[in-house]
Amino acid sequence: MTSSQYEVIDERVAAEIQRLHKRHPKLGHHGLLEALRQADIHIDPRELEHFMKEHHLKAERPWRPLPLRGLPTWLGGLGGRDERSP
Repeated sequence: MTSSQYEVIDERVAAEIQRLHKRHPKLGHHGLLEALRQADIHIDPRELEHFMKEHHLKAERPWRPLPLRGLPTWLGGLGGRDERSP
């Protein structure tokens, strides 16, 4: 698509972007762009990225546990150190 085929981010499109972000907080600008395309709203990817930065819309990071190994020292383990560590 050329830039003339993209819609401008007006109040209606901005409200839809914010609604989608609230509904799907883990989507970044690529995911939101695809969701907007499915809603038949075609906007420039660079303009969407700029809009998201300007309005402080960030994708939530997925929760992951800390990479702990072994038992903690207070349970008699090595506290994540292997046997070769001092």
